[in-house]
Amino acid sequence: MIKTLFFPFSHISKDQLRIVTAFFPNLGLLPLVPDFTSDPVLAPLAEQDILQPIFALPRELDLVEKQVHSYLDWAQLHRGNERNFKSLLKEQPYFMEDTGLSSIQSQIRKGTQKNEGPLDQKTIGHKKAGQDPLLLLKFAQLLDAQNEGIDDELSALKQSNASLFSELKGEQSEENTEKLAPGSCGSSGSVPLDPGSIMTKERVESWFRYAGQKDVFKLPGATPLLITTSPAVLDYMKSKSDVINALDIDSIKVHENGCENKCKWQHDFYQFLQETIASEISSGIARPEVDDRCLLSGQIKLCLFPGDCMEEFFNISDQSLAVCLVQLKS
Repeated sequence: MIKTLFFPFSHISKDQLRIVTAFFPNLGLLPLVPDFTSDPVLAPLAEQDILQPIFALPRELDLVEKQVHSYLDWAQLHRGNERNFKSLLKEQPYFMEDTGLSSIQSQIRKGTQKNEGPLDQKTIGHKKAGQDPLLLLKFAQLLDAQNEGIDDELSALKQSNASLFSELKGEQSEENTEKLAPGSCGSSGSVPLDPGSIMTKERVESWFRYAGQKDVFKLPGATPLLITTSPAVLDYMKSKSDVINALDIDSIKVHENGCENKCKWQHDFYQFLQETIASEISSGIARPEVDDRCLLSGQIKLCLFPGDCMEEFFNISDQSLAVCLVQLKS
């Protein structure tokens, strides 16, 4: 039974993994892949039940993959016109015509021709696109993965430069030469981009439609607690719905990776959240405290959304939802 569910992302970065695994022992997610066989990071986490993926079926991905490749092929052939292409994707994230890929390419060409205005929503079948969220989610997945790759390269470059300057100055030190392993508590010093701030509305609504298709809210047991690392996502949901702000903790100590106390604390923390959700307030409920030498700290916001709002805005029938925002402090 999946107790927690990561959203609204299909790609989970190493930084997001570090955050959510500091608070929760396992996490459900909806990756737009058929398996993790070729993923050296996520495959072992799934084997250990730290990640509990609900994989996409090959038949679900087949058409979407073809459409994505069609866009990428077109972009490669028209590299001189990237600005118009990016603008088009930003303004019109959906291209779903019954006539297939040739029509999609035709839509893009028309939308980027000189002296022509933006594509008409009726022309590109926006309403039909809204019934199939996979295309938007797939593009978002690719974007997030590419941005993570860029961040990794910049971080490696920064680390390399720091080591080089230290050697030139003759001040080689552990602080400058220490390598930050994946999952460690270190930071590159830069403020990471919130991927949920890019096309927030489309991400959230598409994710809920896809989650509905996968019946994740009809699984045995209680409705999963939705977990996000994106302040922009939570802000968007709050703007669309009445909400009960059940919990807002600006600073809470959490255990570092490898700490023998981490497992029990996570269990107690989840129970604390469950009791808070049930009572709709945090007063009178003792939250678990870290009382060892771990120095890692984070932030938590827990919001409760009533069922009528979920049905109106996110097409989740007769179900209230709890959404938890978790972050780690630098």
